[in-house]
Amino acid sequence: MHISYFTERPYRYVPNDLVIENGFFGNPNKYFDPVKGGQLLNEYLDEKLLAEEVGFDGIMLNEHHDTSFCMGSVMNVEASVLARITKKVKIALLGNPLPIVGNPLRLAEELAMIDMISGGRPSADGCAAAAASSSPATPIPPSTANTSMKPMRS
Repeated sequence: MHISYFTERPYRYVPNDLVIENGFFGNPNKYFDPVKGGQLLNEYLDEKLLAEEVGFDGIMLNEHHDTSFCMGSVMNVEASVLARITKKVKIALLGNPLPIVGNPLRLAEELAMIDMISGGRPSADGCAAAAASSSPATPIPPSTANTSMKPMRS
Protein backbone atom coordinates (compact mmCIF):
# COMPACT_ATOMS: atom_id res chain seq x y z
CA MET A 1 0.00 0.00 0.00
CA HIS A 2 1.22 3.52 -0.86
CA ILE A 3 -0.03 6.33 1.40
CA SER A 4 0.31 9.93 0.16
CA TYR A 5 -0.30 13.34 1.73
CA PHE A 6 -2.26 16.01 -0.13
CA THR A 7 -3.75 19.39 0.64
CA GLU A 8 -5.04 22.15 -1.63
CA ARG A 9 -2.83 24.75 0.12
CA PRO A 10 -5.52 27.40 0.64
CA TYR A 11 -5.01 31.07 1.31
CA ARG A 12 -6.86 31.22 4.64
CA TYR A 13 -7.21 34.98 4.99
CA VAL A 14 -10.06 35.73 2.58
CA PRO A 15 -13.20 36.60 4.58
CA ASN A 16 -15.57 33.62 4.70
CA ASP A 17 -18.59 35.72 3.70
CA LEU A 18 -16.77 36.79 0.54
CA VAL A 19 -16.01 33.18 -0.38
CA ILE A 20 -19.66 32.28 0.24
CA GLU A 21 -20.80 35.22 -1.91
CA ASN A 22 -18.33 34.76 -4.82
CA GLY A 23 -17.39 31.11 -4.54
CA PHE A 24 -13.75 30.11 -4.69
CA PHE A 25 -13.02 31.96 -7.93
CA GLY A 26 -12.97 35.65 -8.61
CA ASN A 27 -12.17 37.04 -5.17
CA PRO A 28 -10.37 40.39 -5.50
CA ASN A 29 -6.59 40.46 -5.05
CA LYS A 30 -6.95 43.20 -2.43
CA TYR A 31 -7.51 40.42 0.12
CA PHE A 32 -4.12 38.88 -0.61
CA ASP A 33 -1.24 39.82 1.70
CA PRO A 34 2.08 38.74 0.16
CA VAL A 35 3.72 38.38 3.58
CA LYS A 36 0.98 36.05 4.81
CA GLY A 37 1.04 34.27 1.46
CA GLY A 38 4.77 33.66 1.71
CA GLN A 39 4.39 32.36 5.26
CA LEU A 40 1.64 29.99 4.15
CA LEU A 41 3.65 28.67 1.21
CA ASN A 42 6.54 27.89 3.55
CA GLU A 43 4.15 26.25 6.03
CA TYR A 44 2.85 24.02 3.25
CA LEU A 45 6.40 23.01 2.31
CA ASP A 46 7.07 22.26 5.99
CA GLU A 47 3.93 20.10 6.07
CA LYS A 48 5.32 18.05 3.19
CA LEU A 49 8.60 17.59 5.07
CA LEU A 50 6.67 16.47 8.14
CA ALA A 51 4.65 14.04 6.02
CA GLU A 52 7.92 12.43 4.91
CA GLU A 53 9.25 12.41 8.49
CA VAL A 54 6.19 10.63 9.89
CA GLY A 55 6.29 7.97 7.19
CA PHE A 56 4.08 8.92 4.26
CA ASP A 57 5.20 7.26 1.03
CA GLY A 58 4.33 10.18 -1.20
CA ILE A 59 3.26 13.78 -1.40
CA MET A 60 0.92 15.11 -4.05
CA LEU A 61 0.68 18.50 -5.70
CA ASN A 62 -1.88 20.03 -8.02
CA GLU A 63 -2.45 23.49 -9.38
CA HIS A 64 -5.37 25.86 -9.71
CA HIS A 65 -5.43 29.44 -10.91
CA ASP A 66 -7.17 32.57 -9.67
CA THR A 67 -8.56 30.99 -6.53
CA SER A 68 -8.04 31.29 -2.81
CA PHE A 69 -8.55 27.59 -2.15
CA CYS A 70 -5.25 26.60 -3.80
CA MET A 71 -2.11 28.74 -3.68
CA GLY A 72 -0.28 26.18 -5.80
CA SER A 73 -0.60 27.90 -9.16
CA VAL A 74 2.68 26.50 -10.55
CA MET A 75 3.16 23.06 -9.06
CA ASN A 76 6.42 22.40 -10.91
CA VAL A 77 8.07 25.18 -8.90
CA GLU A 78 6.87 23.56 -5.66
CA ALA A 79 7.95 20.16 -6.93
CA SER A 80 11.45 21.53 -7.63
CA VAL A 81 11.77 22.79 -4.07
CA LEU A 82 10.40 19.54 -2.65
CA ALA A 83 12.71 17.49 -4.88
CA ARG A 84 15.63 19.23 -3.18
CA ILE A 85 14.45 19.33 0.45
CA THR A 86 12.90 15.85 0.73
CA LYS A 87 14.88 12.63 0.56
CA LYS A 88 12.66 9.65 -0.15
CA VAL A 89 8.96 10.45 -0.69
CA LYS A 90 7.52 10.11 -4.16
CA ILE A 91 6.30 13.43 -5.55
CA ALA A 92 3.03 13.05 -7.47
CA LEU A 93 2.09 15.83 -9.86
CA LEU A 94 -1.65 15.72 -10.47
CA GLY A 95 -1.72 17.02 -14.03
CA ASN A 96 0.16 19.79 -15.76
CA PRO A 97 -2.29 21.79 -17.88
CA LEU A 98 -0.59 21.91 -21.27
CA PRO A 99 -2.78 24.70 -22.67
CA ILE A 100 -1.41 26.96 -19.93
CA VAL A 101 2.18 25.71 -20.22
CA GLY A 102 2.03 26.22 -23.96
CA ASN A 103 5.06 24.24 -25.06
CA PRO A 104 5.26 20.48 -24.47
CA LEU A 105 9.07 20.56 -24.79
CA ARG A 106 9.30 23.13 -21.99
CA LEU A 107 7.10 20.97 -19.77
CA ALA A 108 9.15 17.84 -20.54
CA GLU A 109 12.36 19.69 -19.66
CA GLU A 110 10.91 20.98 -16.37
CA LEU A 111 9.77 17.49 -15.39
CA ALA A 112 13.15 16.03 -16.38
CA MET A 113 14.97 18.56 -14.17
CA ILE A 114 12.69 17.75 -11.21
CA ASP A 115 13.36 14.07 -11.87
CA MET A 116 17.14 14.60 -11.84
CA ILE A 117 17.14 16.83 -8.73
CA SER A 118 15.06 14.27 -6.80
CA GLY A 119 16.89 11.19 -7.99
CA GLY A 120 13.87 9.82 -9.84
CA ARG A 121 11.04 10.40 -7.37
CA PRO A 122 8.42 12.41 -9.34
CA SER A 123 5.35 10.76 -10.75
CA ALA A 124 3.79 12.84 -13.51
CA ASP A 125 1.75 10.29 -15.40
CA GLY A 126 -0.57 12.00 -17.81
CA CYS A 127 -1.53 15.61 -18.32
CA ALA A 128 -4.72 17.27 -17.23
CA ALA A 129 -6.55 19.63 -19.53
CA ALA A 130 -7.04 23.17 -18.34
CA ALA A 131 -10.24 22.92 -16.37
CA ALA A 132 -12.97 25.43 -16.99
CA SER A 133 -12.21 26.78 -13.51
CA SER A 134 -8.70 27.70 -14.64
CA SER A 135 -9.86 29.52 -17.73
CA PRO A 136 -10.80 32.91 -16.20
CA ALA A 137 -7.16 33.35 -15.18
CA THR A 138 -5.82 32.50 -18.64
CA PRO A 139 -6.52 33.46 -22.24
CA ILE A 140 -7.46 29.84 -23.06
CA PRO A 141 -11.15 29.42 -23.97
CA PRO A 142 -12.61 26.31 -22.28
CA SER A 143 -13.97 25.15 -25.65
CA THR A 144 -10.44 24.82 -27.07
CA ALA A 145 -8.46 23.87 -23.96
CA ASN A 146 -8.49 20.16 -24.74
CA THR A 147 -7.41 20.46 -28.38
CA SER A 148 -3.73 20.87 -27.51
CA MET A 149 -3.68 17.94 -25.08
CA LYS A 150 -1.85 14.74 -25.87
CA PRO A 151 -1.16 11.97 -23.37
CA MET A 152 2.30 12.21 -21.81
CA ARG A 153 4.27 9.94 -19.52
CA SER A 154 7.37 10.92 -17.60
